[in-house]
Amino acid sequence: MTAKIKARLTLLLKICVAVGLIVFLVKKGHLDPKELWALMTPLNVFMALAIAGVGTLMAAWRWTILLQARGFPVTLRSCFSLYLIGIFFNHALPGSVGGDVVRGYYLVAENPDRRLDSILSIIIDRVLGLYSFFMLTLVAVALDFEFVSTHEKIRWVALMCFLVFVGLTCFFTVAFSHRLSHLFGLGFFERRIPIVHRIVEGIHHFGQDRKVIALSVLVSLLTQLITCAFFYQMGIVSGETALTFNAVLFAVPMGFLVTAIPIAPAGIGVGQVAFAYLFQAYMQKETQYGANSITAYQLSVICWAILGAVIYLRRKKPKELQ
Repeated sequence: MTAKIKARLTLLLKICVAVGLIVFLVKKGHLDPKELWALMTPLNVFMALAIAGVGTLMAAWRWTILLQARGFPVTLRSCFSLYLIGIFFNHALPGSVGGDVVRGYYLVAENPDRRLDSILSIIIDRVLGLYSFFMLTLVAVALDFEFVSTHEKIRWVALMCFLVFVGLTCFFTVAFSHRLSHLFGLGFFERRIPIVHRIVEGIHHFGQDRKVIALSVLVSLLTQLITCAFFYQMGIVSGETALTFNAVLFAVPMGFLVTAIPIAPAGIGVGQVAFAYLFQAYMQKETQYGANSITAYQLSVICWAILGAVIYLRRKKPKELQ
């Protein structure tokens, strides 16, 4: 079986998984396309597109901060364009070429002598995004600790978030410090494996300015809060009176983490199941809000992906994408 045939079969399987999950949710009454259609007034559509667009712009700003701190000649406009192209590839060619990989191709093509730094910038940008997700979830747990501690399913999710947050904090603390990385034995591997030395040195360079990392985390938190605002606004327009912002802070980050599992195109279907479960568990009631809200968000992102497609078609392409 050739690689091309295997990739197409994998994509077909993912599409089948997504369609199957959507059909299952509709039949079970957890997702209501008619309700979504009724909410698509001009004002609601404009608000959804605006919030999703600002969130994407903020994410591009985080990446811009990291790149500029390392001396890359980039602007917010150029990084935003690459982010939109990445979103397009996440939706148009799922399972074939990921959006982060495409961003890497463009950045390396424009900075051929900075290949490693280009790749590391995308990895660190992505990990900082995940880090902020866990931070917000833990804030929600702290604000509503009594409720979380008395519900077993939510308590286990909160514990997992705490453990991952601690793990990521330890990773950043060690990875960005020369002294600690050598103390924990990375120096042994650096001396014997050249690529490990280059990667560790590259990470050190990104982390040497603590103010840049702190600003990146702050921008990342603002980005996630804007995304949470989308879901809270969706609750308001859909008349979900039981929804609280604490519920959004808790469920949205965890929902997106599950959506990132690559078993369906752009998380479609998987996201609906995850958000339906998380919001029903937190709100302690049967509701279509979770599945409906992530569907509305995905539709908004797809609209921005279309703009990414236009930019992709008009922009000079790296040889890997020609």
